[in-house]
Amino acid sequence: MAASVWGDGVEIKLVLCLPRDAVSVPVSRQVLDSCLETLGVTPDTRADIALALSEACANVILHAGRGEEYEVQVSARDRRCVIEVVNTGARDGEPGPAAGIAGAFLADDPVPGTAEHGRGLQIIDAVADNLELTSTGRRGTTVHFEKKLEWLPGAAGLYLFDVDGGG
Repeated sequence: MAASVWGDGVEIKLVLCLPRDAVSVPVSRQVLDSCLETLGVTPDTRADIALALSEACANVILHAGRGEEYEVQVSARDRRCVIEVVNTGARDGEPGPAAGIAGAFLADDPVPGTAEHGRGLQIIDAVADNLELTSTGRRGTTVHFEKKLEWLPGAAGLYLFDVDGGG
């Protein structure tokens, strides 16, 4: 994560470029969790972010074409963590990965009890804030979500971000 001054505060950014492979999901989850733990984010908040990130990565891996990479883009500022999981390509001869994601069950749609797929977006929506899916047509889809950060007492993040006069 790199820190940069933005206005009166600090913003921390992390970008991971990962192969479309299931082994990349726990790697992205562990890297982000370690960064958030170092900042002093509470375990419950980190668990919600890890679950939402896992679901978003799995969704992109499922809908991406073979051999493609995807990106996990994270930024933290003040009390917010913004995460985008970006599928940057389209399948050969198909309308693009957005077609698969757009056909997925959205947060308000009922998922049959016997369904093997379709719960990921509902899980993200339940544990995170501001879930959005955006498509860039044939060039990919982004799963965007945010999470309010809760801090442990004396957390480094309180001082870095100068939250509630922490610094």
